Order: sequence, then structure tokens, then C-alpha cells
Amino acid sequence: MASISGCSVYLPVWKLKRDEISKETGMPSLGGERAVAHWDEDSLTMAVEAARSLEGNFDAVIFASTSPPFRIKQCASFVASALDLDSSVFTMDITDTMRAGTDALITANEFVDSGRFSRVLVVAADCIPAKPGTLYEQLYGDAAAAIVVEKDGGAKILGYSTSTMPLPGSWMLANDDTVRDYDMRVDARYGYATGIQQAAMPLFAKLGLSPADIDRIVASAPDPKSYEGLLKVVGARPEEFYFGNIGIAGTAHPLILLASQLEKTGRIILGGYGEGADVIAIEIEETQESNIGRMLENRKDISYGDYMFNRGFVGIRDAPDRPSLTKVWRDEKSIIRFYGMKCRNCGTVSYPISRCCIECGTKDDYEEVRLGDRGRIYTFTIDYLVMPGNYTGDGVHPHCVVVVDMDGGGRVLLEMTDVLRDFSGIECDVEVERTFRLLFEKNNFRYYGWKARLPR
Repeated sequence: MASISGCSVYLPVWKLKRDEISKETGMPSLGGERAVAHWDEDSLTMAVEAARSLEGNFDAVIFASTSPPFRIKQCASFVASALDLDSSVFTMDITDTMRAGTDALITANEFVDSGRFSRVLVVAADCIPAKPGTLYEQLYGDAAAAIVVEKDGGAKILGYSTSTMPLPGSWMLANDDTVRDYDMRVDARYGYATGIQQAAMPLFAKLGLSPADIDRIVASAPDPKSYEGLLKVVGARPEEFYFGNIGIAGTAHPLILLASQLEKTGRIILGGYGEGADVIAIEIEETQESNIGRMLENRKDISYGDYMFNRGFVGIRDAPDRPSLTKVWRDEKSIIRFYGMKCRNCGTVSYPISRCCIECGTKDDYEEVRLGDRGRIYTFTIDYLVMPGNYTGDGVHPHCVVVVDMDGGGRVLLEMTDVLRDFSGIECDVEVERTFRLLFEKNNFRYYGWKARLPR
């Protein structure tokens, strides 16, 4: 069996209090807060952000989500490109089920155990669309988690088992904009605990274990009470479920729970639920540091009105006249992989890649270099004539653009993100870091690239 050697969690900078939702919609508050994505974030950009902090190379990338931004277009290849992985890397998407995160982890385990690949990146992310004023608006949270699977690591995957139970549950049809459901009590009463137990018992028999041999049980669930009820039935103590500060993060949720458990040694059961269940037994022999605590602390409150703006329910985003698809394909190395050029004559680093050095004018004599992760603001502007994303301005949401001198060379023009109308902290010579985001959407295509934000 394979092992887990690294983990990383990404949470958007915004958090929305459920009391705020209740105040505006009249729906009873479920308490606490949920993580909400910025307007330029989706499951793809959050997946890149979760994976960026994991060091080393990978020979396979598996992306899991129920909310990929494209119905036909592989997201794992985008992730590989943004991470500047070799073009020979194997990429795969697993979508359309809440179990996709644990399905991806099981697949990675098989890849490594069979010797097909030596180091696999599993990244799960979800930004599930929910209609305002519904229970799902408070239930779900936006987040991503990345896990590294390879032969040797501090947490050994002992085995896994699955069960299948096609209950109505929640769903989205091909043309739906928001999630639907029949009656979530059906999942809670007839599907969740039964599915987990039907998957767990064969696994215990296969491994020669009993529930008493397990130190902790974590499992994603349709709601937090279902998880607490499951643990009560088996006589175990519930672990932190992160509903009060994140919400249920779809396919990413079991991997977030796993990341939190890797900070302690012991034998755990990890469960993923959705039309049945995946159950994975993991022996954690060496602790691994998780960034989830830092992600939870470093966030800002957002109002319900600004949340609705980010979701696109308020205001109009007229598509600007921007580069064509041909340019995006041709300049992929500069736009997605973030490469600039270094002149072999004078050593000047510049961006984007062009034929001539901007300093000495030497022609066609340069090497391609990837620019740094951080830099300092050289200058900036705040423009109320256009909105973030360079959409037509509404006079309320200004567009902030910064010129950044990147560490290691290169001066780059970037849009400032994770801000709405409060630009405190944005000053000349202030340090910023780049973040992978949606640049804009035009002609039914989504254009991705890099922006700047204050360090998190």
C-alpha cells in the first residue's frame, strides 16, 4: 500500500456569518460561519492554491470536484500547467459525486501501489452553487485540499472499502445553476450511517481489525448532526468537523478532515459519503504539519451584499474586449506557467516573453525563467471606471492594479484581488504574493492567470 507524505488546505480569504444570512433571508441561522470564495475563485483556482505549497515534482495529478468550471475540459491539466509540471505528467478528473475526493485518494493509492506512478498529487476543491435563501446556502462552504501520495510517507494507507447506495440525495442537472435535493433527511436517516458501516465492516474483516483498534474516525457527511450521530452509534468521540467555520466543502471535506488528523499519530478511519461511501484505514506513524489553522485565522468578514456581488447575483459584469483564445494558447507559458525572460547579454529579467530585451535591446538571446512567488509593489492605481476583472465599471466596485517588482527580477502588471472597497494595506513597497485566479470570462470561456494579494 501507498503512504501520504504531505497535505495542504486552502480557504478563501472571506467568511460569511450564518447569522448575517439569516438576517437578510429570514432562514433560521445554523450558527457559525461559512467559507465563501471571492468573485474570481472557483474549484480550479482553489485547487491550484492548495497544491502550490506542496514541494517536489509529481508524475500524476488527480483533480476531484462536483463543481468544475468546465463541463468539457480537463481541470487537472490546468492545475499541472499552473504548477509548472512536466508535460508528460498524467492527469485525470474525477467529478459529479461528493465521494470524488476519497475516490481520487483511492485511485492514487492504486497508482502508487501498482508501481505505475511514484508520486501522485490528489487535489479536491468545491465551490458548490446554492440558491440564496435555501438551506444549502448556509450548509456548504468553499475550500480545497491537496494530498501527496507516494510509496514512503508518515501515514500508511492500510486498505479501503466502498459501498454503493443510489439514494436521491442532492443533484444538479446539466443545465442547473444551483444544487437541488429531494429531502436531505432521507440521506441522513437511511443513507449516511448505513453506507459508512456497510463499507467499514468488510474493511475491518479484511485487515483483521475491530472498531476498538481505531483511534479516531472522521468522515464527510450531508450535515454535521449525521456525523455526530454516526460516532454516537459506534461509541466514539466526534472529531473537529469544521462546519462552524468552513461549512461542508463537498469533495474537499474528507481531505480537509484528513489533513487535520495528520497532525496526530494513530490509526484512523477516513470516510467519504455520496451515493454510498468510501472508507479508508490509515496508520499515522509520523505527524505532518497542516496549514489549516493558519488558513482559518487569516480571513476577513464579508457582508451578505458583497457576498451576493461576488456570486454574481448583484450587478452586471459586461465582458471587456480582451485577448483571444489563440493568444492564451500561444502564450500559455507566460500566462499560466508565469515564465518571463532573462537576457543573456545584460541579465535583465522581464515579463512577458518577447524577442528583444527591454534593457539592452539584444534580440533572440535569452533564457526562459519562472518568476518568483512574491514581490513588492512599485506603484498602484485604483480605478472606478472599471470593475475587478476589467469589466465595465459600476462606480461602486473599483479595479485595483499594481505594478510589482518580483523577487528574483521582473516587473509585472497584476490585478489586486481579495479586496472589494477597502484598500488599506496596499501601499508602495508593500510585499504581495501571486495567486492563481480567474482573470475574466468572455464569450463563454473562462480565462485564468495570476493576480496579486497581500500575503496570507
